[in-house]
Amino acid sequence: MFSITMTLLTCFFLITISIILCLVYFRRKFQYFTKRNIIGPKPTLFGNTKEAFFKRKHLTYEVGKIYEDYKNKAPFVGFFNFTTPYLLVIDPELTKQIMIKDFKHFRNNEFSTLSNKKKDPVMALNPFVMRDDEWKEKRTEVAVGMTQNKLKSIFPLIEDVARKFAIYIGQEIEKNSRKTFNARDICVRYTCDTVATCIFAIDGGSFTKDDSAIILMGDKMIRSISDAAKSFLPKRLMPQDVEDFFVYLMEEAIKYRTENGIERDDFLSHIISLKKKKNISDIEMASHGVTFFLDGYDTSSVALAPLFLELARNQKAQDKLRAELREAVGDSSQITYEELMDLPYLDQVVYESLRLTPPLTFSNRECSESIEIEGVKGHKALIEKGLRIFIPILSFHHYFHDPDDFIPERFDHGAVKMSKDKGVLLPFGLGMRFALLQLKAATFEIIRNFRVTLDPKMSTEKVLEIDPDELLMNVKKDGIWLNFEVA
Repeated sequence: MFSITMTLLTCFFLITISIILCLVYFRRKFQYFTKRNIIGPKPTLFGNTKEAFFKRKHLTYEVGKIYEDYKNKAPFVGFFNFTTPYLLVIDPELTKQIMIKDFKHFRNNEFSTLSNKKKDPVMALNPFVMRDDEWKEKRTEVAVGMTQNKLKSIFPLIEDVARKFAIYIGQEIEKNSRKTFNARDICVRYTCDTVATCIFAIDGGSFTKDDSAIILMGDKMIRSISDAAKSFLPKRLMPQDVEDFFVYLMEEAIKYRTENGIERDDFLSHIISLKKKKNISDIEMASHGVTFFLDGYDTSSVALAPLFLELARNQKAQDKLRAELREAVGDSSQITYEELMDLPYLDQVVYESLRLTPPLTFSNRECSESIEIEGVKGHKALIEKGLRIFIPILSFHHYFHDPDDFIPERFDHGAVKMSKDKGVLLPFGLGMRFALLQLKAATFEIIRNFRVTLDPKMSTEKVLEIDPDELLMNVKKDGIWLNFEVA
């Protein structure tokens, strides 16, 4: 009996000491910002993002509440995502300072700590997870492959896939005069085939197969990256079978083009030229292929589905856009790259949809060199090396009047450039030109030929909830269900 009592007392003592040590740790941890004279909400045991920690709400909503509470009080505030301190940018002008003027201090993002060249040789060479000078070199290599001339040369390939997209929907409609789709699913088929043909010079088979290998592997890669980013433990970003698949795709694409003497000014030719000029390895070539793939596959599909949703909700806008698209081609069935990129209302529709539903709801950076920035009333605050910066893209996109309404005309007369210059429109990152071309080509073919309407199962709410299981992508919780019929 005595030994049992002593055991219980010992356990109670150890538990009490553990609780006291934890409280002391959290108290000291949560004094990070007060010691640096940076204002912000008082954290709880789970920081300031408890609902996101337990997957009850997406992180964007938690941080959005902090943004609303402080948007007229300071250019930035401190908050904790669990126990990790973040600086939340409140003033859009400060975003420009971080991303342009003082970018050398913030060139790394927090996910760059996930890369491991031994465990993840392909993903470790992706600019998204590279750091410092290595990041700069690889980003430059990728950016050169996305010039306007390159996009113009591959436009016929994208246009061809967009026509297949329209044919696929038409065939499904033939089975029943109206067809209901989960918009994200069909948009993934489209973006998968565009990146497959533009990067790997193959037919992805997305419109002819229910189990396209490239879609299966693409989804597996994206899920793995997301799981690794959310994990507290080290984990591979790309499973071995996915890595093997994309390395094989790249090797076969280059082999086929070389052996058959095919010359085409596309992304694949750019990667081959890097091999010749800089003697990059097979792994580096596969990594560039994966970089282009990620830019054009997941991000673009996440952006395209809400575009169709907004046009389904706003039939007058859809009619106005359809009239512009049909007038642009007249009796012809084709459109040139220049004509497509010069359609004013299409441009406004695309940017307004991206404002309402940006593919990424936030961006983050990591301070790589300590720097002083302006705080409240001219007070300078020291941003120390290692501090993470949270840029609330979705909150900035609510800077406009009637922010939840779909009003394409708000981007008339050069308003897109003005909004970007103010830092209140942040639609895409590195792959912006390619993504915009994908969106416009698909919208041209689909809206010109079909009327899109809301399915009754869709929520009538203006703002659809973001899936709390998603980390970065703006994927809606219950899908986007739309009806398509011949216009």
